[in-house]
Amino acid sequence: MSAQDRSHILPLESFSLNAVPLTTHNIAWSPDAELAITSDDCVYLYFPEFPSTGTTAAAAFGSDFESQRQYHEVTFRFPVVEIRRPELNRHLFTAAEQEFPDFPATFGAGISLVANNGTSLNHAVAVAWSPSGLGLMRRSVLAVLTGTGALTIFCEGVSDGLGTIKMKGRNVRTVSSWVVPWSVGDNLLIPRAKSHESDYSKERITSFAWANETKDPGSLLAYVNDEDEVVVLTVQSKHDPAAPSGSAGEWRVEEVARFMANGPHPKGDPTHPDYSPQGSSFALRWSPWLRKGPHKTCFLSYITAHYVGFREVTIRAWKHMETPKINVQSFDTNGICIHLAPDAFLQWEDMVWTVEGGRVCRGIIATPARVQPFQVTFDDAAPPEVTTPHSAEVCGTNYASNEEAEQASNPITGMVIHPPNLSESTPTPHFSLVRLSATVLNHDWYQTNLPIASDSNDPSSKPKWVTEMTQFMEEKQPIALAYRPVNPDGKLPKGDNDEDAAGDEEEYDDDSDDEDEDEDEDGSDWGSVEDFSKTEYLGELDRLAEMEKVSMTRLRTWGMTSSPGGGTHAVFVTLNSTIKPERHTFGGMRCRVLFGPNIAPRDDNILAMKSDLSTEGRMWEWMYGGGPPVPGASDLLSVNHTARTSAREKFKEFAAAQTCVFCEGVLILEGQTSRCNNGHSFGKHPYFLSRTGMHRYEIVPAARTDITDKLFFSFPDRELRFYRHPYYNSWQHPHMQRMWAEMPEAPASKSIGTRQRPTRSHRERSLGRAVWWLQWEVYELSERTSSIQCQMRPISSLW
Repeated sequence: MSAQDRSHILPLESFSLNAVPLTTHNIAWSPDAELAITSDDCVYLYFPEFPSTGTTAAAAFGSDFESQRQYHEVTFRFPVVEIRRPELNRHLFTAAEQEFPDFPATFGAGISLVANNGTSLNHAVAVAWSPSGLGLMRRSVLAVLTGTGALTIFCEGVSDGLGTIKMKGRNVRTVSSWVVPWSVGDNLLIPRAKSHESDYSKERITSFAWANETKDPGSLLAYVNDEDEVVVLTVQSKHDPAAPSGSAGEWRVEEVARFMANGPHPKGDPTHPDYSPQGSSFALRWSPWLRKGPHKTCFLSYITAHYVGFREVTIRAWKHMETPKINVQSFDTNGICIHLAPDAFLQWEDMVWTVEGGRVCRGIIATPARVQPFQVTFDDAAPPEVTTPHSAEVCGTNYASNEEAEQASNPITGMVIHPPNLSESTPTPHFSLVRLSATVLNHDWYQTNLPIASDSNDPSSKPKWVTEMTQFMEEKQPIALAYRPVNPDGKLPKGDNDEDAAGDEEEYDDDSDDEDEDEDEDGSDWGSVEDFSKTEYLGELDRLAEMEKVSMTRLRTWGMTSSPGGGTHAVFVTLNSTIKPERHTFGGMRCRVLFGPNIAPRDDNILAMKSDLSTEGRMWEWMYGGGPPVPGASDLLSVNHTARTSAREKFKEFAAAQTCVFCEGVLILEGQTSRCNNGHSFGKHPYFLSRTGMHRYEIVPAARTDITDKLFFSFPDRELRFYRHPYYNSWQHPHMQRMWAEMPEAPASKSIGTRQRPTRSHRERSLGRAVWWLQWEVYELSERTSSIQCQMRPISSLW
């Protein structure tokens, strides 16, 4: 597959799932393109599938390629609301060489947005992936905030080989090996760094955020508790792939900073006439990092009552698995007084600009009724009138403006800031947003400030997911048909008589009599078309065509996220009926995840600057986001020959120093194999796989190494060779013809002894393709010889 050949890339299409979303911003993409969706008390995980061309899974991958879709094969769902014991974090205190505190566990309600009186027993509130490097194999870990005020970390543990399942002939990752290494909040404590001291207390977390990639040995995590305290944690890990199964690795998590984030405005009294609700589960965000010599600095933004504050956080030194030196500014670098409703949030642009000699970060605040751009300068100080304590009446933020009040009933539930274009400067970052409710009557559910396309009718002028949502809403039916009693999925109810077809009052919430449910105003019976003559039936269809039509579907948008490189967007929506209220049960609602490429002008220099992208992330951007090819991954069959030769030369001296494990003779390199003077061969043949160990075998088909393993246990003192059967040479597949031609022909005699039970090896079955079944015949030649002869012949061709 060349860099231009995209035939092996799975189509990225929308998919459905049954879920019960309870919060917004409930969809997140990891740096490795793993998709996480929270709903009710569970998390749904979707792992990406990358092209298998050039690997051992190529045949299985391509056999049913036409029926495969990205993220469609397997859905993993696991609960996240388990209440965990304080002893879960004991190993963190051991790693920090501190005594585990004897803190009594208590239970009760909190005093803020999460875990308050009257809230749910427990549900998933927010979800976010960490930067790469904390998990096994340098993957990301998943952080989930639940309704008890606890933040739980999930990561992939060491697997015993059972962490995958077979899906159509290929291995697929599962979550069976996922573990919880630690948690914080709700009776779970974190050790304090030696340079930082604070009292242990039961705290309920209301919001959290991971810092961007720092290229340091760990990551930073910040959270807000129900007493308006912002806490900064350093998170480090070390994993050993050879550890026992289920091991979560070694973790070092420490609290390095804590400050009050209550802002200049006092908390209002809910009984006061001017009181307005406030608080957000998405109150924290980290800006991009700015390197200042040996140090790194960024802004940590927090949202409180009608105020957005910014604190500078500086990393001065960091050694792996040691306490780093982190400085958090004791005052706000800047602050913005603005009217904020519940669930307000902001997003940073992933770029640090130079403006008039100063370094500036920009972003967008969602109030969430409207958007407000902002920019903050490093090493600056906020005006005293902003940070000095004052009433919200003084700065005029107690009430929303008239324009904002009109949008208050349809808040912003998702927003992405597009990667900047270095060749063109804009006064504000380019963004796209979605609002909670999308119907045919409101046209502002999708908004963007991208340049307007010259041809508005061009399908590429709007994101693919916007077009798909519009198609759902524009589906209309005549009013007489739309208001017939129907199931929530839009199909006619099942039944053999009128009473069954009409349904009872409990099922359809309709008080009309059964006899009248299928009749319109003039008494026409739409449920008995077979009783009409052809002329009458066509006449009724003509009358339906002239009848007023109504929209059948409205959508709710719960979240929006962008891929690791920003080239693809995903939107999580639910489909609802506009005709009557739907019944929401734990069986789930009609949910869909929509995808589409980013339509913003793309600057390839930006993607080249994102050096923190993993190989999986860059592969995703190449497949779906218009990114450049990934050397060695997107072109597995046509890897640059110079690079291959260079890598082979680097290991040439190491390979030449190896000796035979049987006779300790010098190995001679012969292409992709090596052989000693006594005939012992090692390495990889183009069509056959040779193995090293206490025994050896020659010319072994790579797909059937498990058969030879069984033979080794049955005949541990014998050498194993494979030969082709002398009477069967009719192979149609080119690969099998080449493999058959290179097999030596077996001796015609001495085919006596024990026969192993025949086993089968076949390609994935697919319509219209030949599938060959192979049989292995094993013969023990003689007790005087040291070989086992294995003959292979085709049995039959199927389909």
